[in-house]
Amino acid sequence: MFFSLKSLSITMAFLRLVVANIQDVQTRAAADNTQERRISYDPDLQQQLTFPLFELADPVTTINPTDANFGISAVAPGRFLTSADGTKIFTEARGDPSNPAIVFIHGYGHGAMVFDDIFNDPLWLNRVYLVRYDTRGHGRSDKPTNAAAWVSQRLAEDFDAVVQSYNLIRPFVLGWSLGAVQIADILSFHPPSYISGAIYDAGVPYLASLPNVTSPAASAVIPGLNETTNVTEFQSSYIDFINLCHPALEWDFYLGCLGDGIVQPRAILNLSFSRTQNSTGLLQAGTSGALSALAIFGGDDRIVLNQGILDAIAGWQNLTVVTLPDAEHFTWISRPVLFRATVLNWIGA
Repeated sequence: MFFSLKSLSITMAFLRLVVANIQDVQTRAAADNTQERRISYDPDLQQQLTFPLFELADPVTTINPTDANFGISAVAPGRFLTSADGTKIFTEARGDPSNPAIVFIHGYGHGAMVFDDIFNDPLWLNRVYLVRYDTRGHGRSDKPTNAAAWVSQRLAEDFDAVVQSYNLIRPFVLGWSLGAVQIADILSFHPPSYISGAIYDAGVPYLASLPNVTSPAASAVIPGLNETTNVTEFQSSYIDFINLCHPALEWDFYLGCLGDGIVQPRAILNLSFSRTQNSTGLLQAGTSGALSALAIFGGDDRIVLNQGILDAIAGWQNLTVVTLPDAEHFTWISRPVLFRATVLNWIGA
């Protein structure tokens, strides 16, 4: 009898803990929803929490790329694809493939792990098919340091490999920060109809626009990011860079961002910033009205200059511009509910 009462007591305590956790989640979700209520199209968050969860993630893959610069041994959900020139590209997809697809392209110095909050969010997973990859030179992908591996066509071929592997038909492309320049690479070798729309999340439109869209604070840390002899200067500059992206990140995520910088050869910075790129296809797609675009800005972004980005794509016909109040360069971390509502409503998911 004593054992039964003890078991009952433990069970009741566990149930009370579960109920308390659910109430806490509901309270925080409701508060977050209230905070973002300023946008009328944001659906009721409490109702969204009852949606079924689809998370068809790639199987766990051992990470040990043939990269001569760094041998990385780890595991992660995802798989390697081989680009046209033989470069191994690490990719992952989650969600229901029958939903509209969004391919996420991260910025310089980070890997696709920066989108973890989105890829782990059931409210995203129930509405869209999420695809991401470590671009060449970053994260778990190969890191070639020869100039031939960084011509515009190679970047476009990496995207093509992702599209083909996941059987994507006219996906939306979300380019964050410097990752957004790869939309110009894609449209240099494909018509605008290859994708459904371009989402510039604090995104640099094309490489030639860099001098006009980079903030003075971000420009000041770039020399240190390229430092090859002074370890202290490189470390300090990379920490400053992460803090400019967001001054208050969760510790594990913060370490992940720093780790992505450590596994990257210093030569990748010059190759990423100075490679040749043609923006003609991109600008023609926009000014002709053939491609719709969504430009998302953070109200407190300290990396890019919002007006400089808009000036770089002046004349774009089908352009929606949204500024997220108080958001840092990591816009989706700063304002997750508003960011999600902005993207999902724009693509009609």
